[in-house]
Amino acid sequence: MDKKKKTIILIGGILLLLGAFAFFFRHKDRKPAVFTASSVRLKEKLDTEREEALTKGNVKLSRKALASYGRITECVFNGEGTGLTLNLALPDIPGSDDAYIYLFDFDIYEECEFPEGFGRTPVAVAEKATSCTFQWDYQEEQLFRQFVPALLVKGRYVPLSQGCFINNPEAIAYNPEDYPQGKSKKGLLLDPEMLRTPLLEDLGVKHAIYNIPLSNIIGETTNEALPTIVYHYRGREYLFNGAAIEGYDNLFSYLTEKEMLTTAIILNDWDEDYPELVHPLARNKDSGAYYYAFNTCEAEGCLHLEAIASFLTERYSGKEKGLVSSWVIANEINQHKVWNYMDTKDIGLYAGEYEKALRIFYNAAKRSYAGAKVYLSIDHDWNDNKGRDDRFFNARDILEAVNDAARQKGNYDWGVAIHPYPSPLTRVNYWNQNYDKSIDAPVLTPMNLSTVTDFLKQVEYLDRGGDVRSISVTELGFTSLSGEKLQAAAFAYCYYIIEDNPYIEAFIMNRQTDAMEEIKQGLAFGIYNLDRTPKFIYEVFRDIDTNKGRDNVAFMLNIIGADSLEEALARAR
Repeated sequence: MDKKKKTIILIGGILLLLGAFAFFFRHKDRKPAVFTASSVRLKEKLDTEREEALTKGNVKLSRKALASYGRITECVFNGEGTGLTLNLALPDIPGSDDAYIYLFDFDIYEECEFPEGFGRTPVAVAEKATSCTFQWDYQEEQLFRQFVPALLVKGRYVPLSQGCFINNPEAIAYNPEDYPQGKSKKGLLLDPEMLRTPLLEDLGVKHAIYNIPLSNIIGETTNEALPTIVYHYRGREYLFNGAAIEGYDNLFSYLTEKEMLTTAIILNDWDEDYPELVHPLARNKDSGAYYYAFNTCEAEGCLHLEAIASFLTERYSGKEKGLVSSWVIANEINQHKVWNYMDTKDIGLYAGEYEKALRIFYNAAKRSYAGAKVYLSIDHDWNDNKGRDDRFFNARDILEAVNDAARQKGNYDWGVAIHPYPSPLTRVNYWNQNYDKSIDAPVLTPMNLSTVTDFLKQVEYLDRGGDVRSISVTELGFTSLSGEKLQAAAFAYCYYIIEDNPYIEAFIMNRQTDAMEEIKQGLAFGIYNLDRTPKFIYEVFRDIDTNKGRDNVAFMLNIIGADSLEEALARAR
């Protein structure tokens, strides 16, 4: 062999050796990080032939095709609540660098991406299979995390599906009881000045609702008798106003003692001390909005929201502080310029950011109290914005967008809180108008509640159990400025309509006492006048769910112009 050939062979050998070393050093840290992690469970080491077959796979797919190739069928707690199981379905075995699928977790605010140099340790690893099961030990911070399966392709991880959150947080609930059976559907927005008085207790209220603006409860207090509450979450300290929390403690424990099913509405008002709670696209104090979109896209704001949700739902899970059985997350979210402000007309973006807040409170509430219900809120503008998403979103479109966002990461049992006021709000004799009862109706009112219930009966909107989602009328009132008897008749008719609808769980009337700011708009919704004197509606409301209730049917039928209650109900079905 001549000298030139020897030199070529020598150089080739050196290059091969260098390539082998490069491959070794590039991958040397990967398998130890995967296979020695305490949370990773592999049942047995694969034999060489099987490992080679699984590595090669049966199909070769692009990164783009791989990203939607798999489908997570469930992610659930095991029977003891100490571990998690995730099941992944694949049409066939895809080829990759090795025989395994890796499972990673991401915070809810994170994009589930695998950039070059991605160095996280997977929470679990499983060999490839068309039905693949991952099992690992649960860590508390994973309650709000999403899990993403991935393959290793040419040295980089590639996702196999959308992420998925835990499907059954109720499995580890501190309070494992079911949602209580309501004695009736009658509810009321309470006047705090009437607590512990006959003015409330004589009304026989079965459902109570109360607002929790976040600025009321977060931050320090100067009250030495009721000091600041320090709540520890994920290694950080979060502060809650001890005096404000004491007020809610007294309220919710009292309502629980009186056997009222309590709903709390979480409202994100502007707070100069905690701007991180407001979404970056909503940080405009001069917007004129009452409340703002939650920050679910940045670590600081999202973790603070998780801490708030955990603190509130733990505290009011039925122990000595009382039970909040239902939570409404934000108000009338289709009104994105006023009630849940975000400067966007992109409904997909808006709904996706909101849905993360909804899921945070859902997982927190169900982890604290298994029977808890968590709702989004819409008003009566069902399908009438005429394409002007810059003004407000159609409530129907919001339900569709939130449902799509939720299902992408794992369906869960969120509910719908509706405010089906007559249009305009000052109208009381709502029965004198003709209403579209199809799912394309422009406006929701008491006369076409079947519009929303029929919409939610569609297969793609059913909950995890295949049932229609929980629906509740959490705000609806009728002004007495057109006449107190007319107000009473409107309430009674609406109550019987809702009682007749098997899908609606409650009718929470707005409100116990007139509010001056509403009276200025022609809206005197209260059972009581400003001076606390009762209106004609007082006895109608008090008796409607008792044996005396039917005594008021005749006067109601006379006002609405029907010969029987059945005839009246048929008009609204």
